[in-house]
Amino acid sequence: MQDSLDYAYAQFSKILDEVSQLDKKKWSEADTRTKVISRILYEVLGWSKNEASEEERAGSGYTDYTLKIDNKAKAIVEAKRDNIPFGFEARQSSKAYILNGKAFNTEAKDAINQAVVYSAFKNCELACATNGDEWIVFRALRMGDGKETLEGKGFIFSSLASIKENFRLFYDLLSKYSAEILAFRGEFQKAEGLPIRDLSFFKPARNPLTKKLLDRGEYASDFDVIMSTFFERLKGDEDHDMIKKCFVVSSESDLADEKLLRLTQALAEKIRRINSDTGKQLVELIEGVKLQQKNRFVLLVGNKGAGKTTFIDRFFDLIIPAKTKDSIVLLRADLSFSTGDADGVIEWLNRELLKICEDAVFTSEKDGWDECVGKIFFDEYQRWSTRTMVNLYEKDKGEFKIEFGRHIEKIREDRPHEYIKRLIAYITKSNLKIPCIIFDNTDHYSVEFQERVFQYARSIYESELCIVIMPITDKTSWQLSKQGALQSFESEYLSLPTPKPDQIIERRISYLFEKLKDEERGQEYFFSKGVMRLKVNDIAKFASSLNQLLVESSQTSQWIGGLANNEVRRLLELTRDVISSPHLRLDDLFKAQVIGTSDVIPEYKIKNALIKRRYDIYPVGEHSFIQNVFSNSLENPSSPLLGVRVLQFLRDVNLNENDTAQEEYEYIPTDSVYEYFAMMNIAPATVKQVIAQQLKFGLVLNADPTIIDIEKVHRIRLSPSGRVHLSWATYDVDYIQIMKDITPLRCSDTHSTIINSYRNFRVLWRSANIAFINYLLTEDAMYCIIPEHSDFSRQSLINKKLERLSRKLEDEQRRAEAA
Repeated sequence: MQDSLDYAYAQFSKILDEVSQLDKKKWSEADTRTKVISRILYEVLGWSKNEASEEERAGSGYTDYTLKIDNKAKAIVEAKRDNIPFGFEARQSSKAYILNGKAFNTEAKDAINQAVVYSAFKNCELACATNGDEWIVFRALRMGDGKETLEGKGFIFSSLASIKENFRLFYDLLSKYSAEILAFRGEFQKAEGLPIRDLSFFKPARNPLTKKLLDRGEYASDFDVIMSTFFERLKGDEDHDMIKKCFVVSSESDLADEKLLRLTQALAEKIRRINSDTGKQLVELIEGVKLQQKNRFVLLVGNKGAGKTTFIDRFFDLIIPAKTKDSIVLLRADLSFSTGDADGVIEWLNRELLKICEDAVFTSEKDGWDECVGKIFFDEYQRWSTRTMVNLYEKDKGEFKIEFGRHIEKIREDRPHEYIKRLIAYITKSNLKIPCIIFDNTDHYSVEFQERVFQYARSIYESELCIVIMPITDKTSWQLSKQGALQSFESEYLSLPTPKPDQIIERRISYLFEKLKDEERGQEYFFSKGVMRLKVNDIAKFASSLNQLLVESSQTSQWIGGLANNEVRRLLELTRDVISSPHLRLDDLFKAQVIGTSDVIPEYKIKNALIKRRYDIYPVGEHSFIQNVFSNSLENPSSPLLGVRVLQFLRDVNLNENDTAQEEYEYIPTDSVYEYFAMMNIAPATVKQVIAQQLKFGLVLNADPTIIDIEKVHRIRLSPSGRVHLSWATYDVDYIQIMKDITPLRCSDTHSTIINSYRNFRVLWRSANIAFINYLLTEDAMYCIIPEHSDFSRQSLINKKLERLSRKLEDEQRRAEAA
């Protein structure tokens, strides 16, 4: 900022020196504009000449300058001739005067009125009137604050020399930078006598650095071994048998099994009918199969977390009949190991498939020269030996083999894709098996990356008899279809739904119970990492308590699933964190189960485990699942409820006719979000910062999930995690209770109230929460104006919910004091 200001001041001084030497006697309005006004706007104040419009239509007239940012009008400048004075000689420069007052002469008021009219047509807040020497800067639109425009104040600068003397103010009022961050509003607020807040106070009641790890209890050391084994097995990273057997079966997955099995068996039967002869008849038959499109391109479509990779593992290991499985050669490329670079993915695929195919073809030492030449490169070998290299062949067969080997190696190095296709063709023609090529985890990356993988897979699909399987998300399918990648060839769609969180956890716990049935097997399964005092029967009781906590309590599983955005691995990771949290007193839970007593865990303890993890307060900056939506550490101060309001808006636009939110939210243009909040007096730049944070932590999702750069994000929707956060931030005392301690506050009184409550927490905790809720509402009112229109009714509902929560706490506090 300071560098920009210094540069602007130097540029202005240069212009002032040059203008002072010019003869103005014969100047026209055009001279004033080109030699003074345009230079100050573009060379000093930083406005882009390419974005600005001059002589742009506004109603029945034309603006002199429409200064824009992102093609939206941000300032209107009305330019007059140099010889039309505004009469500021007797006025104090850099001071603000009432626009309809006596400080302005007729010519100045005409210029102001004209700028106000043009600003109304352009929906532009900031305006300026100038004759090149005298300048007036004012707000032409009041953004719904109830004050008449001409009752507001305008800053005057009586000459270019006075601008130089007060350059910082001039720059803060009219520069592009000021318009971007709305810095000019503070100057007008101060000039119009509105209270200016001390923004230097900004700190939480508890310093996040003072967080403490809590003691997990006397049995913690015993549980560490159990928990690490149990939850690593639960997560399935090291237990592939669990992953396959714990796949949540649905009617859609059964249908997908049936379709994929039918396609695979049809091709397997075709292969089995082919005679083992590798001559012309076989080639013609295989070519005929290709021409009839008997090969298949299968798209396995499901949201992230639907278990697409697990479905494939399970299908080929457990579902497919042994006879059909014997007819298949699996060639699997896992794109999660790639760099994700779209420009380099073809090279990566060539390297990966080259190795995979060679491993599949050359399965033993005897699969060497004769196998390669005799079957893979047979045609070329025949041509060399009978035509182009016949002399060398007849003279020295050993040297001929060496030369032909160099030829094959050159194809492998220079034309790897051709070499790969020959290996795939060999699998069919010589091994009489179906190459089943799986391009897994492609949807982890950008649409451009995915499209290149699709085109690569398609080139194999169209040239060789095979089955190609690509797991993708439904969003990826839509994007690729839109871009044409899937429209020009046949493909089979198999759909998988995302399983419910309680179903995922229940399957894994049931699997563990199976392991515990045989004590000897259970001992081996659980205690392979060390000797424990606990018995398998104890672990069974403990697992039963987990089933009660995580499965039978649908509320807990809904929270966990939502916060993990229904992604299986993240869901299980969060489950492990919750059970490991000292807030649940795991050893107490275990003891209660062992001795046969019931132990109902209150919801607030579960939320403490979810939100605080292993600490006594929320770990700021360390939680990848739960965020503090009240934290207002933006570059420009704004409402601490802005994050909640963005989530509420994204939910509201997806309400159906029954006023119920849809389970799968539609994607909304970000411009619509910015425009909506502009009507509430919130600058687009501020909203953009909030959305950027919410994208980063998964509270909102981009239409292209691989992109979280806010400048490249154009369509967003509310995520399941965002829905949980919205509910907690407006209804839940426990969430508010935790976040009040670590939310940076701009009010010293609220800060003191919360700190004082720590001295007698059992009595004063409600008072502290009430103070925090009132702080949120008071701060919000300073920055946010809610129009009285049905489109904004649910924004008002946020206030009503918090007010209702505050009153409820007040009633409880009075009853507690009375008791």
